[in-house]
Amino acid sequence: MTTTLLALTFADVLGKNIEYKIGNETFVGYGARPKIAKANAPVVYVIQDWNGVDAHEEEVVEKLAHQGFAAFAIDIYGKGVRPKSVETCSAESGKYYKDPNLYMKRIQEGMKVMPTKGKKFLAGYCFGGSGVLEFARRNLGVTGVASFHGGLARLSKDPAKKISAKVLIMHGADDPFVSKEDLQACTNEMKAAAKSFKLVQYPGCVHAFTVKDMGFKVKGAEYNAKADNDSWVEFMKFLMANS
Repeated sequence: MTTTLLALTFADVLGKNIEYKIGNETFVGYGARPKIAKANAPVVYVIQDWNGVDAHEEEVVEKLAHQGFAAFAIDIYGKGVRPKSVETCSAESGKYYKDPNLYMKRIQEGMKVMPTKGKKFLAGYCFGGSGVLEFARRNLGVTGVASFHGGLARLSKDPAKKISAKVLIMHGADDPFVSKEDLQACTNEMKAAAKSFKLVQYPGCVHAFTVKDMGFKVKGAEYNAKADNDSWVEFMKFLMANS
């Protein structure tokens, strides 16, 4: 199926916070879907950056819904866990870098909140970009993954031998948080293992180039309107080609 971009009005899109449970823990994600969405329509699951589901993820979800996709931003951290500084964001995200099995379980459980009989995609930002690539490396069952300014180092010890999902990586060419060695290693791994792989680098861009307001300043992270727009267009092409 090929998905055509739609120009939906705000009245056609239903967006809201969605509370759900994993065991005894409570989580709050954000979902939106066009009123015309069918049961077998593709769903895009958005994986948060390091400060949790906030206005950035909500905007992404609603933009996806305006293009005709059902979308859900998965809450990795849990209800009320929304760090507000470099130190607290680093500490919280670090828990999942150290325990990628838990990270993958949070994604898998979150996907159950908005099920579909159609194709499934993951889109991850920063911390979430690392997560979606790990999800692809483990072949956990999605059609495609898109990483926006994500970490490129493997969370697992060994490189993937076969990746069934199609992979799109959008990377700031001057991102100080991704070493040249990690970029090259990831590129080599994806070329060797992925069913389909594309790397797009944005010259002059550093980390977090799609995030308009993180709530605090981080040296080496800065919004770039052109790269934000260009990467979104790239992402839409990716979704349309594979839906």
